[in-house]
Amino acid sequence: MTGKKLLSVRNLEITFRTEGEDIPVVRDLSFDLDHGDTLGIVGESGCGKSITALSLLGLVPSPPGRISKGQILFEGEDLVQAGERRLNQVRGNDISMVFQEPMTSLNPVYTIGEQIAETARVHFGLSPAKAWARAVEMLDLVGIPSPDTRAHDFPHQLSGGMRQRVMIAIALVCEPKLLIADEPTTALDVTVQAQVFDLFQELKQKIGAAIILITHDIGVVAQMTNRVMVMYAGRKIEEGPVAEFIRDPRHPYTRGLVSCIPRLRLPPDDHPAPLFEIPGVVPSPWELNRPGCAFAPRCARAMARCRTENPVLAPLGDGRAAACWLETEAAA
Repeated sequence: MTGKKLLSVRNLEITFRTEGEDIPVVRDLSFDLDHGDTLGIVGESGCGKSITALSLLGLVPSPPGRISKGQILFEGEDLVQAGERRLNQVRGNDISMVFQEPMTSLNPVYTIGEQIAETARVHFGLSPAKAWARAVEMLDLVGIPSPDTRAHDFPHQLSGGMRQRVMIAIALVCEPKLLIADEPTTALDVTVQAQVFDLFQELKQKIGAAIILITHDIGVVAQMTNRVMVMYAGRKIEEGPVAEFIRDPRHPYTRGLVSCIPRLRLPPDDHPAPLFEIPGVVPSPWELNRPGCAFAPRCARAMARCRTENPVLAPLGDGRAAACWLETEAAA
């Protein structure tokens, strides 16, 4: 294992062209990922999580979107500058992605075995027979019963949990170095969710892949990841080890996210605790050109400086960082 980072994102900016204007949806984003590490990216819908993941694979829809600034260094190679031919070699082979909804990702007119085998043929150059054998092997790996029979099934013949396992099988067929899972259990019940995440843990041990897990579920982050990056309105606002993130969140927005977790109360104080809520709504991309912290209108602790200056991401020690003037001044 080399000392080089598997993934280094530097000053990434993604913009969308709307009504003749370039609107940034991700701004000045930087983060690193080591070989075999697991990073959770959390935040409300619309904060830029999924489009960041798509940018790593060169899948930002263009037009209207584009990477307008920054670098995505995968083992030292800048994928922003890579051509489509090179990106096709990277996708599925070195970096794979499990998307939110398998029914919109799987082709309804091909069997699941054919769809897995196609990936093996494209990237490994296997014969049809060997590619099919690889597909059956992958179905067995992700825990689908009777894989040699199920390989002949179409997506509509499988349950939601089994379809998601098929998506994971497709993502892992080439044993990628990086697996991106974008809300992989959104449409599944809690029992199947637990099975899918147990599968991720097991596969991580088997193939040694690094994982980026995109979610809004703090419980999943606590269970699955080593480090957490919190995004708000297209920016990274906090980052650190998962245990510290849960125990002592530093940014007011992160405190709000953690406070929203329902908590069990035991006797004698066993009456239900009221759920905490973060007031207000996430600003639209058109509102982000205003000066100051994007979270300030929703923050009960906002100072005058918060409304006039955009906070910088400041190190807090122990591998943690937060973009909050309160924390910056406290550290100083």
